Order: sequence, then C-alpha cells, then structure tokens
Amino acid sequence: MKHRLTVWITALHACACLALHAQTAPSEPDALIATRAAFLRQVMADSQLLTQQYERALARTEAEVAATGDYEEARAIRQRREQLQALYTGTVSSLATPLALAQARLTGSAQASGETLGGWRSNGSGAEWLNFRILPGRYHLEFEVNMSDAPVAGSIYASSKFQPQQSALFEFNEVTLLGNSSENRRTFEIARSTDETTFLTVRVGPLNFSHSPVTLRFATTAGYPANIIRIRNLRLVPVTEETAVPVAATILTSSTTAMQQATATLKAALDTARKNAATTYLADLQKLAMGKTALKEQIEAEARRIQRLSDQKTGPTGLRAIATAGGSLDGFEDISDARLADEEPLSGERFNVVHEGRTIAVRLLWIDCAPVDEKDPGVKRFAKHFNMDDEDAVAVGRDAREFTAGYLHDKPLRLLIRPDRDKDGTQAALLFLPDVGLYQNVLVDHGLAAVVPPSRDERRSATEKAFIATLSARENAAKKRQPAPGAWALSAETNGGKAP
Repeated sequence: MKHRLTVWITALHACACLALHAQTAPSEPDALIATRAAFLRQVMADSQLLTQQYERALARTEAEVAATGDYEEARAIRQRREQLQALYTGTVSSLATPLALAQARLTGSAQASGETLGGWRSNGSGAEWLNFRILPGRYHLEFEVNMSDAPVAGSIYASSKFQPQQSALFEFNEVTLLGNSSENRRTFEIARSTDETTFLTVRVGPLNFSHSPVTLRFATTAGYPANIIRIRNLRLVPVTEETAVPVAATILTSSTTAMQQATATLKAALDTARKNAATTYLADLQKLAMGKTALKEQIEAEARRIQRLSDQKTGPTGLRAIATAGGSLDGFEDISDARLADEEPLSGERFNVVHEGRTIAVRLLWIDCAPVDEKDPGVKRFAKHFNMDDEDAVAVGRDAREFTAGYLHDKPLRLLIRPDRDKDGTQAALLFLPDVGLYQNVLVDHGLAAVVPPSRDERRSATEKAFIATLSARENAAKKRQPAPGAWALSAETNGGKAP
C-alpha cells in the first residue's frame, strides 16, 4: 500500500520542488517566474481532493498495520503522511495567489491599465474573476492602493455629490448561491493617501474557500467621480499563523498510540546502545593511536567517521537496516550532509555532489538512466531494456535528469562511495535521503531507471546482494503497476498495452 501511494506523492513533491527551485533562479525573466508559480498553484489546487483521499487512506492503513504489531511499517506510512502534509503547508503557504487583471471581467466604469485597477465613478464598478482556481483554505485579500483628488474644474463641485471624498467603501466577496455566501463577504474602507505617489498595503479577511473553482468579485459600493483611486497587486495570501488539524487525525486509533510508545522506546534503546558502542570504540582508537603513531592519519579518519555517525540527524536513511541486519559495506567511504552541485546533472544517475569544499563526480550503483544525447550508445541499451524506441528512451532520459535535479536540490545527501574510480574519474555510490532511504529505489519506482545487477562472478557482500535483490523486486513491481510509470508506460504502448 505504501509504495502505491508513494509514487504519486513523490512525483507531486518533485514537481513542486523543481518549480520552486526554478523560481529562485536569478537569471530567469519575471514573466517566466510568474507563469511557473501560477502553474504550480494550479497543480496543487487541482490535486487537493485526490491528496486528501490519499492521506485518509494512509491514515487507515497506518492504524491497521499498527494493530498487527508491525510498527516499523506503520512508522514509514506515518512519515509519508507527514511528507504529504509538509508539501501543502510548506510549498503552498509560501505562495500568494495573484488576482491578475488580465483574467478579470470588468464591470461598470472600472478600467484596467496594466496591473492597476481604476475608474471608480459609479456604484458597483469593479472586477470579477470567473471560475478562478484556488487551493481550498483560509486566505487574506491583500492589495496596494493610492487615493487622491481628481484634477477637475471647480464648477464640478456645485453639488456635494461630486466633492472629493476622504475615504471610499469597497466590497470583496465570493459570488455563490450557497447558503454560506455571506461568510465570504467583506466590506472595508480605503482612506485618502497623503500624496499621489505613496501606495499603502491593505489586508482584508480572512476568507475561507471550501471548494474550487470559485467566482470572486471586487467592487465599490458607491461612486467616487471626484477621486482617483488606483489599486494594484491584488492577491490572496494563505493564512499561515494558524495550524490546521489534519483531516486524517481523527481516524487514528489507540493502536497508533501504542505504536508511538513502542517506537519511542525502541529508538531510545537503539540510541543508547549506539552511543555506548561509539564511546567505547573511540576510546579504543585513542589507545591504539598512542602505540601506533604510523597509523595516526588512518585512526583520525576512522574517529571522524564514527563521530559523524554519532552526530547524524534523526530519520531513516537506509543505513540503519544495514546495522540491524548485521550486514557490511566495507570499503565504502561514508560521507554525510553532501549537496547536489549547482550545475545540471549529466543524467538521472550521474551528477556531481559537493562535500566539505570538494566536488565528487558520482554514478548511482546498479541502475542505468537513459543518456540525454541521442548519439550516446547507452540509448540503445536503455531502449532494449524497456523494449521501446530510441527517441522515447532519450525523452525518458531527459525526464530522469530533470527529476533528479528537482528531487535532490538543496537536500542533505548521504553517500557510500567506492574508492575506485571509473575511467572518467566518476565514483560509484549508494545515495540515501532522510525519511526516503535509497534514492536508486525512487528512480526505479518511477520507471526512470533500469536495474543493472553486477555480473555473477563479482564477489558481493550479503548486504550488497540484499540491495540488488530489492531493486530487482521494485523494478518488477513497477513493470506490473497500473497505470505504468515512466518508461514502462511507453514500453506498454510499443507492445500493444503490455509491458515486456
């Protein structure tokens, strides 16, 4: 159940992370940044209902699994729920939704000049946004306004009706025939500005949108022909100071509480045992260093490695399974808190990482992503694995490269790296992420990588064999999944709807 849900969650997360990463690129034009942000908001809004359904299903599964005593599996499901919640509370809450005048229908005497709204001469003048898509939730309406006197002849002031006003009354509401229509109706006052150039920010609300799309109206409740009122930068800003209770929280049962208690007890025992073992080992290393001065550098390196293990952040990275299973990955260099380099990855499984000032070129062990260059001989190898056209293989390769760039961006990476290098200087590695585990698994789950086990005559430890077996099992599961992910979907089209 967990893996079936993970595919959709992770893909959406990668889409959001990639959009946010690109949004911060200083070299991109403002128009492209705004368009990408609008696309991200639309994706998040359109997927809200499906997201809630997945989260409820996860909560039910978590309770059922916990009731059977499989606390580790239940904990993994809980982490997926938290990841999904963080996706919406973190990504969406940081983005205001602009009410673009280009998408609005103007009413009465209202006029738009670029992104500035004016012309409030008659009652009811304003702007309407029809079928406006927004993520359901609580929002404030924010905008900038300047109100000054119109440069008109004195004769126009013969009637008090045409005297410049010191304030103006406006209304913002959701246009709906539902019974709760009055809940999202806000009337507010705009004060006259001190000069003609200063814009003040006005906040109205909060408003609670329970569905999408909606129809919104911003209008004046009176006419102001003797004033110039300029309004710009209309936007809906999510309410972030309140933390909503997750919908699925009410589904949890007492078995979840038992799971939490057992998990906490187990974690405390493991932490204590690991700390004691590390302390004893470091003491032994110090004694060894006193009698073996020739081994000083190696002993210091080993002490630093143990210290990093002791100081590592909480959260599963896949390495704990090695320790508990009694496995071994001797000969691998263990580095923590590395980061993906700024340059674009060569492919989905080949890229540079930066760690403590040095740049390391790595390739992910036991998987193969399609090259992005159609002349690369690896294209045909990848196409043959999935029984697909070479052109489709190159397209999947580009998707894999973009996926890796977005998924790994600005995340703490932990790698186990083989010391020997390929001819081009690249080093083979296992890559782990907090709360995710082995990144090779993610690429295989999404149909973006082929599993390439080593030859049978190469000697492998029991742990390495277990990793390879897991990758092969995940590839078989991805091949049979409906709908098929990534390259398997294109493979199914090539073979008349059936994966090879």
